[in-house]
Amino acid sequence: MHHTKRMKHFNYGIAIVALAVLLCAAGAAAAQSPPLTPPPLTPPPLPLPSLSPAASLMRDGIPPPDPAVSATLPRYLASRSAGFVDWLLDGSMLITTRFGEVEQIHQLRAPLAMREQLTYAPGGVVAGAARPYASDALVYLAALRGGASSQLWLQRITTHEATALTDGSHREQRPLWAHDGKRIAFASNRRNGVDDDVYVLDTTDAGATPQLVVGGAGNHWRVFDWSIDDKRLLLGRDVPPDSELYVAQVDGGEPTAVVFAASGGSGKPVHGTGNAAGIPVHDARFATDGRGILVLSHFAALGAGAAAAAGASRTDGPFQRLAYIDVGGHEWRELSTDDRHDVECFDRSVDGRYIAYTVNDAGSSHLMLIDQQRKLDLTVATLPPGVISGLAFDASGKRLALTLESIRSPRDVYVLEPETQALTRWTQSEAGPLDTQAFAAPQLLHYPTWDRVDGQPRMLTALVYRPLVAQAAPRAVVLLLCGGGGRQCRPGFDPFLQWLVNQLGVVVVAPNVRGTAGLGRALAAAGEGTLRDDAARDIGSLLVWIGLQRELDRNRVALLGEGYGAYLALQSLADYGDRLSGAVVAFPPPLAGLSNTAAIRRPVLLVQGLDNPGVPAYALEQLRSRLRVDGVDAQYLAAADEGARFTRRSTEDAYRDAAGNFLAQLLR
Repeated sequence: MHHTKRMKHFNYGIAIVALAVLLCAAGAAAAQSPPLTPPPLTPPPLPLPSLSPAASLMRDGIPPPDPAVSATLPRYLASRSAGFVDWLLDGSMLITTRFGEVEQIHQLRAPLAMREQLTYAPGGVVAGAARPYASDALVYLAALRGGASSQLWLQRITTHEATALTDGSHREQRPLWAHDGKRIAFASNRRNGVDDDVYVLDTTDAGATPQLVVGGAGNHWRVFDWSIDDKRLLLGRDVPPDSELYVAQVDGGEPTAVVFAASGGSGKPVHGTGNAAGIPVHDARFATDGRGILVLSHFAALGAGAAAAAGASRTDGPFQRLAYIDVGGHEWRELSTDDRHDVECFDRSVDGRYIAYTVNDAGSSHLMLIDQQRKLDLTVATLPPGVISGLAFDASGKRLALTLESIRSPRDVYVLEPETQALTRWTQSEAGPLDTQAFAAPQLLHYPTWDRVDGQPRMLTALVYRPLVAQAAPRAVVLLLCGGGGRQCRPGFDPFLQWLVNQLGVVVVAPNVRGTAGLGRALAAAGEGTLRDDAARDIGSLLVWIGLQRELDRNRVALLGEGYGAYLALQSLADYGDRLSGAVVAFPPPLAGLSNTAAIRRPVLLVQGLDNPGVPAYALEQLRSRLRVDGVDAQYLAAADEGARFTRRSTEDAYRDAAGNFLAQLLR
């Protein structure tokens, strides 16, 4: 044994001596030869975030989490999704997906292939577009300061080299490539920090500055399309809830409106002057024939007899339609065949043969195809039910990419071949450790409102999610206010909603109140103030309906409002506080129109991003202080480096955790 120890010490000593000899030799060699220059380090495309996710959160008045919530909610927040961005010429595609904190752009070379990350923007990617007719580069829009500003980058796909195109001190909008693959057009507030003007930038000219094309005080412009010769831009001047349609020359000059003029009792779309108001549109593209424009619009052309009788040449229809305008031939031709539902989005193939569009039917999407060569209108029946977005044909016109989500499946990318209607799934996103087949499917509810139409109560719709397990006692209710002045409540993938139903055991009712997208213009003709009041009255009508349902506990009703729904939640607490238990108020818009806040006496959870340029942080902080002075339990969650919504995974999970604990405390 002692011999073994001596051998170990001997070997150890030899090793020390050998190491010393090597170090001396290395030192001598270094003294005789110049030092080696290390290879240059490649810096990351964007600076790393200076604020950790944990440090960015501010919690005030939020109690410790409920162990029952902590045990179940995280499993519902583990999903991820994928969304289509653009096609590359080699047949691969760009998608957005999130592996870490924020969404980045990835390349997908084949169906269900590995997702290869291309961008590394710390604040995430807002939008992107591949260089046309190529596979070597893309331009993307990176969010900064929670969306308070943004920055355009040119990314080489093969080398991953990223070049900043703008300095990030302004708020740029989605970029659009010209057909030449050199220039991009985009809207930006860089002139005065307020108005959105249109700029063109040459990406091949290092150090080039954006060139102003269209601007003006008090205007907010956006870019729809480039003409096939890259000499004109199709623009929208925002006049909420739509944009007025204009055409502008890229090399300068006043934009001209595409207006609707009467001639002999029939309407004709023509080019107007710079002072004329353009046709109201939601989206538009130049038609591939080089003569016309495809538009999504509520605008409806009247026939000669109807126009003469009405004394007008135009009217706004109740639903959004897809139409073709032949500006030179003065033709207005409606392409969508369904006049009972809104057309949501569309795209056309490069060769002009196909036009694809989606129709919103009670919140679900139906994909339609127009084969202009064979004069056929086709309904695509191969798609599973859900909500469709991101339609885009590839350069050949033989493949149509789309993003689809459903109640039981996150957003994923599919490709349809119009000729055969063969459908291929390109991404398979994870729903987390959940059995999505146990998710509750909504039922469509029609409930009467406070006003009447033709002597009958006006009916509005709501989606109702009920637990699958029956219960004798009445259940608590959460009113999900995702609509009202904006986003429609739709049957998409919402794991937090499913947690409320399956784990908290409540009934979730998601109403589409006055002003919600998808209801048509008949319910949104009033001014903004009147519309807000009417939407709040719609919540009152829904509370009356809840009080008449035996399965629902009218004494346990809470509100969950996001965006404009947060404004409605606060106004409802002020107007109907005696029938409500409390509310989650997340990411509210400006609260200038809010009335009678002194009447709020129920608990509230206030949530906001501190970098939202449209809503100063102090507004919600002042509301929190006023409520607490009045003895209201006002909990507060805020995040630095977040804006109109939480986009980072950690802050979004923190919001869901706070909302889940708050609602569990109120309704159990």
